[in-house]
Amino acid sequence: MSNYSRGVLMIVGSAFFLSTSGIGLRIIEQANGWQILFYRSISMMLLVFVVLAFTHRGQVIARFRRLTGEDWLLAVVLGSGFVAYVFALLQTTVANALFIFSSAPFIAAVLGWLILRERVASRTWVAIVAAMIGLGIMVGGGLAGERQLGNLIALWLPLSYSFSVILVRRSKQPDMLVALCLAAGVAALSTLPFIGEFSISNHDLGVSLYLGVFQVGAGFILMVLGARYVPAAQVGLLALVEPVLGPLWAWFVVAEVPAQVTLLGGAIILGAVGLDGIISISRKNSGSTDGNR
Repeated sequence: MSNYSRGVLMIVGSAFFLSTSGIGLRIIEQANGWQILFYRSISMMLLVFVVLAFTHRGQVIARFRRLTGEDWLLAVVLGSGFVAYVFALLQTTVANALFIFSSAPFIAAVLGWLILRERVASRTWVAIVAAMIGLGIMVGGGLAGERQLGNLIALWLPLSYSFSVILVRRSKQPDMLVALCLAAGVAALSTLPFIGEFSISNHDLGVSLYLGVFQVGAGFILMVLGARYVPAAQVGLLALVEPVLGPLWAWFVVAEVPAQVTLLGGAIILGAVGLDGIISISRKNSGSTDGNR
C-alpha cells in the first residue's frame, strides 16, 4: 500500500472517530461544557503521550526538547479548536455546526495553494462543490438566527482544522504527535479558570473519557499522521465524512431517525468523496504525475 493510500485511510478513520462527538455530548446527563472539556482533554493528552512513548520509546523527552515554533503554533491552533468544538455543539444546532464546518475543504484548498503551492486537481474542485451541495441539502434550513453565539464559535472549527492540516504538511518533524499532546494540554489548561467543580457523575465521566480517548484522541492522531501524505484540499474533503456519519450514529444509538433529505445529502457527499478518492488513489498507484486532469 502506498503512503498516499495509507494517508487516505487514516483521514477517513479520523472522520469516523470524530463523527461520534454529537452522540457523546447528547448522552451527557449533568456535566457542563468546561467539565466535559477538562476530562476529554486530559484523557486525550494521556492517550497521545502513551502513543508517543510506544512509537518513540526512549526518545520521548528528546522529542519534547526539539519543539519548534510551528509545534507550538499547531498546539495553540488545535487546542483552541478543541475548545470551540465542544461549545459550538452545545451552543448551536448540529445542522448549523455542520454547515459552517463544510467550508473546511475550500479553506484547506486555498491555504494549501497559497502556502504550500499545492495545485488542486479539477476533479477535486468538482468533488468539493458536489459535497457542498450535498451538505446544503442535509442542513436545509441554513443557519438559525437565534444561535449567533454558537455560530460565531463554530466559525473557528474549519479555520483551525485547515490551519492544522497546513502546519502538519509543511512541518519537518517526523510527526506532530508532540504538538497534538500539547494541544490537549492547552485545552485542559483553558478550563481551569471556569470549571468550578471537578466532581461529575460516573456516567458523565465515562462519556467524557470516551470523547477524549476515542472521539478526539484517536480522531486527531489519525488526522495528524495521515495529513502528511494527502494534499490539503483532499484532507478537507475527506473530513466531510464526519458530518455524514454524525446523524447516522444518532439514528443507531438513540433512534433519532434522519430525514430523507439528510440521507440524500449524505449519499451525495459520500459519492463525491469516494469517487475523488478512488480516482486519486488509482492515479497515485499507477504513477500518474498529472494531478490536474
